Amino acid sequence: MSNSNLARCAIASVLLAAVASSAAAASVTEANAVAAYTYQTLDYPGATDTIIWGIGDFGELAGQYNLSGHPGHAMTYRNGHFTSLDPNGLFGDNFSAAGGPNDLGTLFGGYNDAAQRAHGFVIQFGRTQTVDFAGHLNSNVDGVNDFGAMAGVYWDTDKIYHGILRQNGHDVPFDMPGARDTYPLGISGSGEIVGYWDTAAGSLHGFYRSAAGLMLTLDVPNAGVGGTAAFGINDVGQVSGYFAAANGSIHGFVQTRGQYATLDVPGALATIATAINNFGVVAGEYVDTSGHRHGFVATPAR
Repeated sequence: MSNSNLARCAIASVLLAAVASSAAAASVTEANAVAAYTYQTLDYPGATDTIIWGIGDFGELAGQYNLSGHPGHAMTYRNGHFTSLDPNGLFGDNFSAAGGPNDLGTLFGGYNDAAQRAHGFVIQFGRTQTVDFAGHLNSNVDGVNDFGAMAGVYWDTDKIYHGILRQNGHDVPFDMPGARDTYPLGISGSGEIVGYWDTAAGSLHGFYRSAAGLMLTLDVPNAGVGGTAAFGINDVGQVSGYFAAANGSIHGFVQTRGQYATLDVPGALATIATAINNFGVVAGEYVDTSGHRHGFVATPAR
């Protein structure tokens, strides 16, 4: 995987390493309740791995699939069917991944060109737009809300990630104070942004950025050295993500009004909750006992 691939994929690779090195993979910290969900697993036909990066309020999904010998490729899932994404041949056989859709059907994400430089993209109303943040070598789009506000990231030859908000035609860069990397991964309808920040490789903290620009650390209580990453936020303020427990095992979480609930796909070695819609339905990926990655949707039990 090249250095210009999405940082969230790099996070997942770190998680897989943590899972492989952990002899005990099921313990959950006592500080977190266990959430009750019904689970649906999803696999792109013929793929070695399937990862879901986004879920809309109508149940549509977006993400990536991996075929043996090929880089990850963007896809959608609608009405029970997967569709590979390659608008006008833009992605080709280079890496790509998609998130969303929002309630307007907008998809977004990132892709590599033939020179392995990373670009963001937005697909809306059948039109595809490449997004490059001015003055930087690599760009990615990790969220677009219904009002067009865009959460993105850029990085240059130093390979340090910086957050950026594009809104009303203006770009506002932002970094967590004292952080090395700041990587946004989700945006709400009101412009709240979540993601991760770090000071050393493998040591992650979640963050929350208010619509007014206030940045706060968001960490699951009693998380281990693998830390916390926040991936999604919905319009009622629920946040989804993952945390590493003290024994190195990886669990999804949903935070609701400051309370954390653990989310684990039954039988999985690791669960990563990458997205949450306005009905509290969660999507993401899990790792099975053979190390393969599968998509899932988790619907709250009523």
